[in-house]
Parts: sequence; C-alpha cells; structure tokens
Amino acid sequence: MNRSLGEWARSGKWRIVAGWTLAALLVLVVAVYAVRALRQESGPVRLAVYGFSTQEEAFTQGIFPAFEKKWEGETGRDLTLEGVFGASGTLAGQINLGAPADIAVFSNAEHVNWLKVGGRVKRDSEPVIFGCTPIVIAVRPGNPMQIASYADLARPGIVLLHASPRSSGAGEWGVLAEYGSAYLPTQDQASGKAQLQSIWRNVRVMPASARAAMSLFDLGAGDALVTYEQDTLLAQQSGADLELVTPPRTIVAQHAAVIVDDNLARAEQPAAVAFLSFLVSPDGQEILAGYHLRPASCKSEGFAALVEPFSVDQLGGWSKAYEELVEDVWQTSIEPSLTLEPVP
Repeated sequence: MNRSLGEWARSGKWRIVAGWTLAALLVLVVAVYAVRALRQESGPVRLAVYGFSTQEEAFTQGIFPAFEKKWEGETGRDLTLEGVFGASGTLAGQINLGAPADIAVFSNAEHVNWLKVGGRVKRDSEPVIFGCTPIVIAVRPGNPMQIASYADLARPGIVLLHASPRSSGAGEWGVLAEYGSAYLPTQDQASGKAQLQSIWRNVRVMPASARAAMSLFDLGAGDALVTYEQDTLLAQQSGADLELVTPPRTIVAQHAAVIVDDNLARAEQPAAVAFLSFLVSPDGQEILAGYHLRPASCKSEGFAALVEPFSVDQLGGWSKAYEELVEDVWQTSIEPSLTLEPVP
C-alpha cells in the first residue's frame, strides 16, 4: 500500500487533484462573496442625511418621503432616509470627527471644503447646489425701528439677534452680507469692515443655529434678526408675528449637498447618487419651492424680485471670504468684544 502511495505521488497525479480541489475552493469562495454582494445590492438601503437646521421640514416632510417612494418604485428596494439636523458648521465638525453621515446637506460650500480637508470627501468631488435664498432681516410687526438696510442695524438702541458665525452657515452668510453691502458699491474694504463692526456692536443674542435664532426671535427676543428669507417665510407660515425686510443689496446664499465618500458603503452608492440628482430634478425643486427655497439656478420666478443681489463669488469665493472676513475680521476683531446676553 505504501508503495502504491509512493508510486501515485511520484506519478504527479496528486498535482492534478490538488489543482482541481483548489479551483473548487476558489469557486466556492467567489460564489459566497457574489451571493453576499447580490444580497447587499438588492436588499434594503439606509442613508443617514446630515442637514443644516432650516431644512428639517423641507426634507423630512417633503424630500424624504417623495424620494423613498420614487426609489422603491423604480428599484423594488426598500429605502430608509434618516435625518440629523443642526448648525451647518457644527455638523461638518461632527462628520470630520466620525459621525456616520452618508450625505451632508450644508448651508454653504465652505463646509464641504472642511470635509475634503478632513479626508471625508474626495478632493475632486463637486457639491450639488440645490437651492438659494437671500439673507434678509426679520423685524417686529409694523417695523417700529424703521429698518430698511444693513446700515440701519448699526443704529444705537437696536437689539440684534444673529446666528453664530462659529457654528452656523447663516451666521457666516450674514457676515458676508453685512460686509458686502457696504464694500461692493465702492470696492472699499475699510467701509465694509466698518459697517460690519458697527452692526455687531448691537448683537446681544447669538444662538448656535439659524433655527434656534428664529425660535428666540419668535419668543420675543430682540428687535431684528439677520437670517434666511426661506426661514423667515416658514416662520410666518407657522404663525410667527414678524415681518420680512429685504435689504436692497444683499447676498444670495447657495446651499450645497455632497456624498460623504468615507462613510458610504458600496451598496448605498446608487441611492446616494440618485438622491442628489433628485434634489435638483423638477420634482425635487418643486418640493423645495413649496418650502420657500428659491431654485438652484437662483432665478426669482415665483419669488419676490431682488434689487441688487450679489454672490460670494463677488467677494472672492468662499475660501477667501471665510479666511478674510469670518476668521480675520469677525473671529479676531469682533467676537472678543461682544456683549452678549445668555441664550435661554
């Protein structure tokens, strides 16, 4: 028997058997992974969407159910969209620290840049601009302080609410609006900075987000609030007793959405890509317009016309504007001298 085994080994036939055995094992392994991948790509999908505070109603009541229905009808796969909402800058920081966002919906493109620096989003990824809204001033009924422009916010005696530029995209957009409205007519940086500093002498309450600021204003805090047109109209629709003043020269905020590449599983990729496409589709844009968000094109059909709107590009783009205005002027020169009341 040993001789037969030795002869078989010397014949080299064992190599053929071993080869076929190894091939069978490889086929089995590939089949297992193929079945697993097929299950993942045909099974239910869950996406975590982190969005800035003023989009909560528009997304949870409008966008999410409409897209879930569309996706499930086209693919036969169950889809669950879960929303986490807060101040845009705060959310960007949380995602960089590991929060499990699959899609980020930010108030501005600068917060997308933060995720690129943090390695959460690919460097060559382009955010989807899904909507626009001008920065405006919410005032008390009848406008008792007679506020018509950003320059009026610098008058003595006005108590101003403003979302924090450290955490809120609305706060950052507000800084750009207050500076740009004085700077752009003359291209005089000193005039822009002087107006910005004068306005902020009247800021007494500085909540973390635009939605928190609107809630406090609705409760009676302050004489005026710098915020989004969209959120002011939503507040009025909900019964808030306030009026909207659109300064003749104001910035138009552009909102951005992006896939968080570092978190997104391969099986979730098609749904995430389709979600971003849905935001800018006719159906998605119609839903967002129903929540008072202007279209991605920033055209004003169906909305009040703007007198002299401007964009962040006229201030050098977000990276330049953030560094020079938010960091160098607001954080360095203005924030340390603020006299704030406690936020309830």
